[in-house]
Amino acid sequence: MPSREPAALETREVDHLVSRLLAEIKVPFDSLGTRVLNQLSDLKKILSADYMDVPALPSKPLLRELARIVENDIKQHMPALPSMPLLRELEQIVDNDIKQRAPAYGGLASLGSPQLLGHLAKIFGPREVALRAEPYRAGAGLALRGFYCRAKLGDKNKFVIFVNTAHHPGAVAATLGHELGHYIYGSLMGEKAAHTAFMEGAIANHLLEEDELFADSLVALAAYSPELIKKIGGLSQLRSGFSEDLFNRIKSAYDLIGPRYGLDFTKGKMAAAWRVRYLTSMAHFFKLRCALYKSAGV
Repeated sequence: MPSREPAALETREVDHLVSRLLAEIKVPFDSLGTRVLNQLSDLKKILSADYMDVPALPSKPLLRELARIVENDIKQHMPALPSMPLLRELEQIVDNDIKQRAPAYGGLASLGSPQLLGHLAKIFGPREVALRAEPYRAGAGLALRGFYCRAKLGDKNKFVIFVNTAHHPGAVAATLGHELGHYIYGSLMGEKAAHTAFMEGAIANHLLEEDELFADSLVALAAYSPELIKKIGGLSQLRSGFSEDLFNRIKSAYDLIGPRYGLDFTKGKMAAAWRVRYLTSMAHFFKLRCALYKSAGV
């Protein structure tokens, strides 16, 4: 019994935290069908994971290099844009023909600007980045957030990124950042991963693969500044009596970053399963950002 008691305490803490979060995003208990329950399983894994101890967390030198790239080669080459990002215009992108005008959104969303993609291609080539974005509901449907593939188009080697704009604009921006993370990882570490990789399924699986966690780290670094992490405070390890502390920190992160990306889980016609899935992604990126700050000082 003593050896099983900590696990039982952790389970109760996670269940309590999930209940608080569901109430916060207004997911009623009568909506907890199979799809929602599957998403809750992923959320619980994210909440209970000790991100400082996951084996796939990239090395400190690699994280510091990524932080330098985000600051110097990404943020410094984004267009000067308003603070309220909107990504609806990505739906108008046809194949890789990005309209040559200043986008009307900022932050993570401007990761799709032709200025930035062209700059990254010069640094991390020889493959150029080809961005394709459109709403996709057939086949795998919304389960597909996006993917990348390495391909030869015409006489040029391309790193093709597809993002599914049927999702919330904030989720589309995060997917785009994640796929750019794969592009940079391949340049730094060599293209060891598969030629095609899809972003779908349980996000907790990202904790098992360094390239996936590196790609997520780009999103976390771009979304949360060190100053914001200092303001909120790092996440405490989940143990008996700490669920309230974790709830308050996750809520603070949501309250601070949500308005920047038009992210409001309590409004609109968003299905309960997708509210939980987006909440899981947000909690994942926030916990990962806290781990990056604590482990590598970035």
